[in-house]
This record gives sequence, C-alpha cells and structure tokens, in this order.
Amino acid sequence: METTMTLRSEIEKGIAELGMNFSSFGELSGINRGIFSAILNGSPPKPISLNQMEAITRAFGYPEGWMFDLYIEECFYDGKPNRRRVEPFLIRCAELNRTDCIREVLSRLLEDLKHVSMIFDIAENLFTSGKVKESLVFYECVVENEKYNHAERLAISHYRIFRASLGEDNEQNLRVTMRFEPFCGKLPDHHRLDGLLHLSHTYYALGRWTETEIYGNQLHEFSQTVYQLEKQKIRSKSKYIPLETERPLVVYYGQGFLMKETISMERYENFDEAKKYNHGYEDLSWFEGLDEKGFNEVAKFKMYAQANSMNIEILKGNIEVIPSFIEFLDLNPNERLPSLLTLLQSANKHNLYIDNVLDHFHDFLNSYEQIQTQYNKRSKTNRYAKICYELAVYYLDRKDYHAALNNTLRSLEMAIIINNKHMFMKCVPFFEEFRSYASDQQKKTYENLIRSVYQSA
Repeated sequence: METTMTLRSEIEKGIAELGMNFSSFGELSGINRGIFSAILNGSPPKPISLNQMEAITRAFGYPEGWMFDLYIEECFYDGKPNRRRVEPFLIRCAELNRTDCIREVLSRLLEDLKHVSMIFDIAENLFTSGKVKESLVFYECVVENEKYNHAERLAISHYRIFRASLGEDNEQNLRVTMRFEPFCGKLPDHHRLDGLLHLSHTYYALGRWTETEIYGNQLHEFSQTVYQLEKQKIRSKSKYIPLETERPLVVYYGQGFLMKETISMERYENFDEAKKYNHGYEDLSWFEGLDEKGFNEVAKFKMYAQANSMNIEILKGNIEVIPSFIEFLDLNPNERLPSLLTLLQSANKHNLYIDNVLDHFHDFLNSYEQIQTQYNKRSKTNRYAKICYELAVYYLDRKDYHAALNNTLRSLEMAIIINNKHMFMKCVPFFEEFRSYASDQQKKTYENLIRSVYQSA
C-alpha cells in the first residue's frame, strides 16, 4: 500500500499548505468531514472514488488529472480491480489523453483475461458517446487479447477500428479494410449491414473492382434478407421493435441495388442490366417501416436514380441528355463531382465535345475548396484527382497543352495528398511525356511535388 499512502500523504500535505483542517477543507471540496477522516485515517483507509479525487483536485486548484498515476492503486485496492473505480477512471484518462495511466491499468487488468469484457464495455461507452479516437486504444486491446476468434466483441472491435481509421490516405484505408473484412460476417446483423456498406464503398473508392463486386453483392443479398425478417416482425401481432441500424434500413436496401448498378454500369458496361438495378431503388416509397428519416432517404434515392439514369446514357455516348444533365446538376450540386467524372470519362472514350459543360461548371471544377465542403473526404479527393486527370486527357486531345498539364499537376497533387499510387503513376508519365510543352512555372510546380514525395518517404 506504499503508493496509496503516498497519495494520501500528498492530500494531507495539500490541506496543511492551505492552512485548513478536515472540516474546513471538507466544506471547500464538498466532501463530508467524516468521509475525509475515513479516507485518510481509517484502518484500513477508505478507498477514494474518482469523483472525490477530482473534487479534491479542484479544491487544491490543481490541473485535471493531478496524481492520476498514484490513483491507479485505488482502482486495485487490496490487489483486486474494482470496476466501479476502474471504469470511470479509464474513461476519464481517455478524455484527458493520459495514455500512460491507461496502459498501466490495462496491463494490470490483463493479468486475468476475463477483464477483456470490461475493456470492451469501456470502448463501447466512449465510441457511442462520440469519443471515437479515445476508444481506439481499448478496442485494440480487445483485438490483441480476446481468446475466442468467433467472439462477437472481437468482430465489433475490428468494425469500430475500421470505421474510425478510414480517412484520406488510400494505402492506410486499404490496410484497415483488409484487416477488418474477415470479421464482417461475424458481426450482428445491424453492424454487418453497415460493415458491408463501408467495405463496398471503400473498395470502390480505391478502384478495386473485384472486392467492390464481392461486397456489393453481399450487401444487396443480405439487406434483402434482413428486410424480409423485419417485414415479418412488422406484420406480427407483437410490438415492433426495429433493428437498431446506424442508418435507416432502407439505406442499406437501396444501396445494395445502387452498388449492383454501379458495377454493371462502370465495370462491365452492361447498361441494360444497370437500368434494371436502377429501377430497384428509384421509388422505395413502398418500403415498410419507414419513418421521417426513412422517407428522406427514399427521396435521395429517387434523385440518385435520376442522376444515374442520365449517367448511363452519357456512358453510352448519348449527348442528347446533356441539356437535362446540366439542369439536373444545377439543382443538385452534390451530384456534380461523380456525374462530371462520368461525363469526362465518356467524352474521352467517345471523343465528345463538352466545352459548353466545362464552361458552365468552370468555377466548380477549379475550386477544390468548394468541393471539400460538399463531399466526404474519402470520395471527394479520389474523384477530384480522377476528374483532373480526365480533364488533362480531354485538353490534350484538343492540343491545349497548358490546360492539360495544369490539370495533370492538380491531379498529381491530389494523388500525393491521399497516397493514391495508381493515380500518381498515371500523372508522372503524362507530365514527363509532354514536359517540353510545360511552362517554367509548371516545371517548377512539378519538381516541388516530386520533391515532396521523396522528402516524406
């Protein structure tokens, strides 16, 4: 009990320095005099709760987390962990970024692996209260120490780490996605739906079509299975308790059709099949169990279906839809980035003249700041890098070398930001091939970008 007595000695010293006794300090801290006496003079001393510890800290005027390293011993009074003190202490340490204390407590808890369940509960408490970053050290601890490979909490821990770790870096996203995918099928249904959605979207953003198709198909099939089960519950005589999905169930159902459409449309160019899947989500107002949020999602799907219906025609080289396409994008700015990418890809494939569209959306296409405000990090930068590259190809075909190289440099810059090696390897040979047409400023920009790569390697 040496460190416990040291903590109490520090408290006694602090009280003496204030010139107070137990009674007066009790009034200052809000702790009963009798409790103070039991904490400091009891035989054995009464354990200190976290609330009492923080009340003492505030009364002394010390910063939050004062003596937390010594307070650890209170969590293991008589050598055994006390959950009523351990759990709030670890959560508070996470909030204050006291990783030193967290690792010490976890190390002692893991002397008995039955405490993995408590660590998981702490992680869930933090994650669901919005403290995602703070939860990761606890989920990693569960992943490293869970004995049973099929344990639900192991799968959920992998899922939480996956969701929290996705960002702008493509290589990092690939690593965390591959780490998570073996556990997706072991998740409870509500998490599995969300896991499949994010797996398919992440692999799509990374341009990995095989995996996109695998998880897009799984999302399509599993969402329909879950919906049939939910429909039976709705129609039964008992009170309906909906599945607690992160987003309305109709989102996963509709996204299953949308992913199938995307694969048919973009990977296989099977436009008849793509249209079939488009019809699967264009009007989901019949979907049972919809609430206000669900109906809002149904309206979004109707808009997505309209956008993709035009995108299918554009991919076929049908320029007759372009006036309607421009009008639609003016009314639905959030669809500009994916739809303009589709238009550029089709223009380069079918040698379409689209200067009027590019002039119309000139400010949007040349303002990454504007794009940043409209799209999530993972999708916007990858798509913007692709758009800039397609613009480079488009202008090259028209012998506008200055515009082509400017867009190549912009694409290269985005590729470096998100660590997109595939796009990087497209932009560098492009610039090198047409370097003789580059201005001095363009050459300098290119050299600075390349230098930034090897300096950060």
